[in-house]
Amino acid sequence: MIFLTLSLVLLTLVAYYINNRSLVSPSILFCGGMTIASFIAWINQKTWNLELDIRTLLVITLGAVEFILVGYITNFIFNIIYSRTRTQKMVPYNGIPEYINKRFRSVLLIQLIILCVAIFTIRQTTGISNLMSAINYINYIQNGFIKGQINLPSYFGIILLFNNAAGMMAGYVFLENIIVKRKFDFILFSNLLLGLATPLLTGARGDSIVFLIALTILGYFIVKEQNNWNSANTKYVVVGIIGAILFVFIFEWSASLVGRNMENSNLGEYISTYMGAEIANLNEFIKNRSFPIKGEIFGQQTFVTILPTLSRVFQFTLPDYKLDIPFQILNGHNTGNVATMYYSWLYDFGYMGIGILTIVVSSIGEVCYKFAKQSNGFRIIKLIYSYIGALIALSFFSNRFFENLNVNFLYMIILWIVLKYILFRRGKNA
Repeated sequence: MIFLTLSLVLLTLVAYYINNRSLVSPSILFCGGMTIASFIAWINQKTWNLELDIRTLLVITLGAVEFILVGYITNFIFNIIYSRTRTQKMVPYNGIPEYINKRFRSVLLIQLIILCVAIFTIRQTTGISNLMSAINYINYIQNGFIKGQINLPSYFGIILLFNNAAGMMAGYVFLENIIVKRKFDFILFSNLLLGLATPLLTGARGDSIVFLIALTILGYFIVKEQNNWNSANTKYVVVGIIGAILFVFIFEWSASLVGRNMENSNLGEYISTYMGAEIANLNEFIKNRSFPIKGEIFGQQTFVTILPTLSRVFQFTLPDYKLDIPFQILNGHNTGNVATMYYSWLYDFGYMGIGILTIVVSSIGEVCYKFAKQSNGFRIIKLIYSYIGALIALSFFSNRFFENLNVNFLYMIILWIVLKYILFRRGKNA
């Protein structure tokens, strides 16, 4: 484990310097997440009786090397095609006009109405009056922990998506007010909080975590643009560490918020399960199972949220199947049922899948990052990259990239475009 951890630390440093010391480039987000997970797995090596297989070592390290190389090549090609002289000049930061802040009051009202409708829908659909119990019930059924069927209305997902999209857009404006204008706007902060909290109504915290990471990326963009990307990163690293420590405590507390049983859990074990056990679980999968595993349909583990949309568009029958993500018990300790993004890729496509899909993820991330970095001030591409960057940062956890880049993400982009047109257009009295 020590060799894996040190290798990932070295690769993270390489990614940092070849990406002009940017902390939010795709390669840094990917390698940084894997490094943290590896370090925590190393700490728990004896606890989990973790003996790292050479194949696991090669999958993770060579996967990281490929991710960095693909990003570097994509960056090189991008610079040749889209080279602009203006990027070399001192460009003043293009701030958001003050009148736009006031327009988010109407958005806040809509978000509050949506929250009330969502709560009413959850209680009515489940027949459970206690909100926390109802949320937990939905989560358990959706994850297959208990038998049952829950049929939420078709509008439910869309209204939650609106709150999330509006919250992220408001989050950018809020961060600009804090960073550039040194001003705290309560309305924007409320928009942000509702965008962060609304996904919790499904009983899962994944989308809220993506939201927080995306906001961090947006904040970094705002700070660096003010200095034309020339400022040092030391203070941002310190702030990031402090923020990560606070997040650890909030993350554990949020488990009880969505109805999870936390009576027999301690903080260290809980965090290790979510931020390090994925390496151990991947190792067990590689050691004990043969892959690729032929399923009922092509890519059923990797493209689980994309296949239903494709089946409707191309009119083919999608068999009813469940994800094969068994819980692991290592040396008497429950290490959960997630095993990095590589688990799904190996399961469906074997080692070749890692080579191909790494190219896809790295190149998409790098292109979006370059467009976001070249833009000045508020742009939709920044919201898009912050979201994609957050998914890349969570690659150490699961196959978040392909799970979240589905039709709902397209809806979110459409919502951002519509909201920007309504909220950011200049009025007669502006």
